[in-house]
Amino acid sequence: MDIDISQILSQIVAFLVMLWVLTRFGWKPLITVLESRKEKIQSEFDQIAEERKEVEALKEEYNQKLKKIDSEARHKVQEAIMQGRKIAGEIQDEAHVNAKSILFKAKSEADRELVNAKKQFRDDMVNIAISAAEKLLNEKLDDPTQKKLVSEFVDEIEGK
Repeated sequence: MDIDISQILSQIVAFLVMLWVLTRFGWKPLITVLESRKEKIQSEFDQIAEERKEVEALKEEYNQKLKKIDSEARHKVQEAIMQGRKIAGEIQDEAHVNAKSILFKAKSEADRELVNAKKQFRDDMVNIAISAAEKLLNEKLDDPTQKKLVSEFVDEIEGK
């Protein structure tokens, strides 16, 4: 086995030239492409993280708006309830005023009727007394006649 140094040297030179060519035209562009790809992937991850933060912020904002809307809805319902109670109170107050007015009118009318009834009763009593006096004057006053007239007078009073 003969070792040919020239052949070994030529292979070493060829290997070094090939290594230089690959480094110059293959390895550096390949590394550059890989680095740009790595940077692109990293920027996409950063963009995804940023968008995730934006989505979380929007979600939080959305939840706060929902809470605000819910709070406003409860507030409006409470206002409506308060207004309904106020209107109901006003209606009750008006009904009480109307009832008192009707009661006052009825009492006034009853008082008026009572006054009229007393006047009528007094007029009837006067008429009965006048009638009894006329009978007394027309008849002789003895004890049985006087008792009879008083009895008739009492019967007339009880009859009316």
